[in-house]
Amino acid sequence: MDQLSSHTMSHNGFLMTLAFIIASVSAFMALELAKRVTGETTSSHRVWILFGGTTLGLGIWSMHFVAMLAHTSLHHSTYSIWLIIGSVIPAIAGCVLSFGIISRHPTWLTLFQSSGLMGLGIVSMHYIGMFAIQGVDLAFDASLVLLSIVIACGASFLALRVGFFSSYSASRFTLPVKLTFSLLMGMAIFSMHLVGMEATTIIPDASQVSRIPIDPTLLAWLITGIMLLLFAMYFIVYALDRQIQKRDFFQATILESTLEAVVTTTIDGEIQYRNQAFSDLFEGCTTETFFQDYHPLLSIRQPFYHPTQIETDHRILEVMSYPLQDDSKSQILWFIRDVTKTITSQRMIEHMAFHDPLTDLPNRYKLDALLQESVRQERPVACLYIDVNRWRFLSDLLGHHGADELVVQVAKRLQHTIHLDDVLTKIGPSEFIILLFAQRSSMAQQKAEKCMKAISSTFDVDGTTLELTMSAGISHYPKDTHCPNELIQFARLAAHESERNGKNQIKTFEEASRSHIIRTIEIEKSLVTALSKNELSLVYQPKIDLKQNRLEGVEALIRWHHPQLGKIAPSDFIPIAENTGLIHTIGTWVIREGCRTWVRWQQTGIRPFTLSLNVSPLQFVREDFVDTLQSILLETGMDPMFLELEVTESSMLSYEASTREKLTQLHQLGILISLDDFGTGYSSFSQLRELPVQVLKVDRSFIVNLFTDRNQEAIVRSMIQLGHNLGMKVLMEGVETSAQLEWLLKESCDYVQGYYFSHPLSETDLPLHVKETTTYLEFGKH
Repeated sequence: MDQLSSHTMSHNGFLMTLAFIIASVSAFMALELAKRVTGETTSSHRVWILFGGTTLGLGIWSMHFVAMLAHTSLHHSTYSIWLIIGSVIPAIAGCVLSFGIISRHPTWLTLFQSSGLMGLGIVSMHYIGMFAIQGVDLAFDASLVLLSIVIACGASFLALRVGFFSSYSASRFTLPVKLTFSLLMGMAIFSMHLVGMEATTIIPDASQVSRIPIDPTLLAWLITGIMLLLFAMYFIVYALDRQIQKRDFFQATILESTLEAVVTTTIDGEIQYRNQAFSDLFEGCTTETFFQDYHPLLSIRQPFYHPTQIETDHRILEVMSYPLQDDSKSQILWFIRDVTKTITSQRMIEHMAFHDPLTDLPNRYKLDALLQESVRQERPVACLYIDVNRWRFLSDLLGHHGADELVVQVAKRLQHTIHLDDVLTKIGPSEFIILLFAQRSSMAQQKAEKCMKAISSTFDVDGTTLELTMSAGISHYPKDTHCPNELIQFARLAAHESERNGKNQIKTFEEASRSHIIRTIEIEKSLVTALSKNELSLVYQPKIDLKQNRLEGVEALIRWHHPQLGKIAPSDFIPIAENTGLIHTIGTWVIREGCRTWVRWQQTGIRPFTLSLNVSPLQFVREDFVDTLQSILLETGMDPMFLELEVTESSMLSYEASTREKLTQLHQLGILISLDDFGTGYSSFSQLRELPVQVLKVDRSFIVNLFTDRNQEAIVRSMIQLGHNLGMKVLMEGVETSAQLEWLLKESCDYVQGYYFSHPLSETDLPLHVKETTTYLEFGKH
């Protein structure tokens, strides 16, 4: 055989065309497979990298040997089977490695690295294939060899650039564009082969014979088989890929349309799929390979089907996992929901349900839950009940806004006295309960004293300075009761009992007082229906004018006779009526009933006299008090000139501006005003001088020790003189002896009232008393 080179060789046109087609088809397949190897380096992507690289490598290898067979001068040559097999390795390895590198980190640097690696693999395959020819020596033109390397690397660069950096990597090319690219790539690869052949000079050498030669015909059949297998595999995989794409599209449509983050992982937590919601949920941190790396609380050991909540810095996530339908359970499906708004709303609703909206303290429902839990655990509890005295009076006087401001200030002061293990709750407008648990339950008395000290300082509400007092009651579990409701009730009634004993008092529930407390509970329940059942009535106690020696008027006193409880003293049920708000209904009934009785008396023909009615401080401070009174006078027909209202000293002088306005209105109506219980409060003489008060009514407590305490005589004498100096009449109540009467006559007291003259009389007995009594002073001496 003479020396051969590519320009002296003749070529089989069919095989050369076939080689070009094989190169173009390989490029087309490589382009189609490129989109499958882009993305994350999961196990499925590794399979696609291996298959894509192998397909491209085998295609180029097949193209090379088909082109070799196209050289008619080499038809009688044999080939080394080992070198033929060895030549396919660099082609496949170069393609696989280049796909692997660029798919992991698609940067310009990796593009050049991958292009060089693939180009060298193709060139290596070509020249190793040349060395597979038997019985020849080979000589190479270095410049053309270099040119073939440049063409191979350039073709590789173009293929990788289109596959991984063009818009095709994110979308689809049209078929004409893909065919054009494939033909250009085929031409480049085929050109590389032609240049490589041009760079090679073949010199016959009979001594260079392989021990295991392969005939060209057999090689042709081998190449044909490989090509058929390659194309078959491609079309099978292509069809499978289409099905997978349809499935992925269907799944992606569902999974991407949901607002929940969806992730599939291996059992080790390696992420295989994540939807856009997951990426949005962990924005700025979507490069992690493993599920558990996204947050310390995410665990792949979470039980299946069991939702778990995790709290990040600014959101609450609900995570639920499911094993995929696989016997090996090798994959896990995760659903992650952002439940921040839902949980926040639930917590807000729960907080609102168990906390007072004004002070944000736990309310009665929370208190009941805490007590139930303590009883269940059999843990000792002390229940400290605190009630601000005269709250309804203060609330009506301050108005809604002022009362709210005051209760907030009270709550804050009490909160400062609370130990971390104690619980302060608000269960009413002015009612607070402090729970002390376990060993701290023995410190309830000290806690009550701290609370009392905390609210003893003055309060400022919208420029008004106030001084408050409180009553406190204490009960214990399990000492006093095993019932949470009774525990609260006993503490509350103990507080009410302490209020009767004076201001700022603390009383602990005692077993001996249980019957009294039970009676108080019954009174409170029965008072609600007392009016509707006609159990309340009025009696009238005469008031005597000492200077005129005649009946000046009568004071209406309320009485309650209960069918089971018997006679209930006003001192027992009036405080309860004030605490429950029933005082307004009862007070209005007293005024209306008293006025009706006075009118009925006048119809009997007796001389008109004054009717005195007691007005609760809570009634007096109501804005509609004067309007209500006027409507009753109009309804009953009573002459307001004979109506006298007895208002307590504390309610009359606590709020000067509002009090003066009401008193002025009443005075303009002709109604007399009597200052009740004078001497028991903190009267300001300047206020008394300015207020339209006609009578000072001295409390009965000042006459009890009139003759046993010399200072008491001086005090009462001063009160009488003070009233006269202010232009007022003075009435002494509680007169029961002739000695008291003679002393009051001597001191020029104007009016007296007491058992010395008469006990309270019924509506029918009073006219008889008036007709039968002609002189009270002589009557009193009998």
